[in-house]
Amino acid sequence: MVVICDMRSIPPEHKVVFTLMDAIRLGIGYIRRRIQRTAINIASVALAISFFTSLVITDLFYQTFSRIGGTSLQVDVYQFWLVVVALIVSIVGITNAMLISVYERYQEIGTMKCIGALDKHILMLFLVESAIQGVSGGVLGYILGVLTALVSAGFTTGFDIILKTPASQLLAYFVGTTLLSIFLSVGASLYPAWRASRLNPVEALRYEL
Repeated sequence: MVVICDMRSIPPEHKVVFTLMDAIRLGIGYIRRRIQRTAINIASVALAISFFTSLVITDLFYQTFSRIGGTSLQVDVYQFWLVVVALIVSIVGITNAMLISVYERYQEIGTMKCIGALDKHILMLFLVESAIQGVSGGVLGYILGVLTALVSAGFTTGFDIILKTPASQLLAYFVGTTLLSIFLSVGASLYPAWRASRLNPVEALRYEL
């Protein structure tokens, strides 16, 4: 039997409707099935974000301490360069993990294309998955980063410094680091997602790991 998967031959009224909610539902389903690989991606994002968060929140605690009459303190500049290195390593790790994920799902992608999924649907699916992982890693990384900053700065400023720091500033950093983690995860997944969307469905169905 020869399977022909040519989307141009499908009438417009019969083409698959694939919404953002569909991508989220399928993405969450894949994350649950591949929890170990997902955990690696989330951990990679969380470590980079926690390192970044610990430095910026430590600096925020120092600013608060100085404002209420304490000694002027600041974070060493070289530490921010270490953050840049950590972010680059995280990007490489996520890209590699997502490429492996694409290879593992060749037949799944081929099947989706044969039943009507377009390139943009596959692209959306992978980017939504990476965004979900980015949010998870960002939230986890922020929590770890704040705790690390509190321990790091607490011995100098007092552990009650977090209560003296404006909640609006902590919230702003939370939003900023979460957006950064999403950008980091989605950006690192662009090439793997593009590769997945360009797969030939017939060749994908024949592929065996």
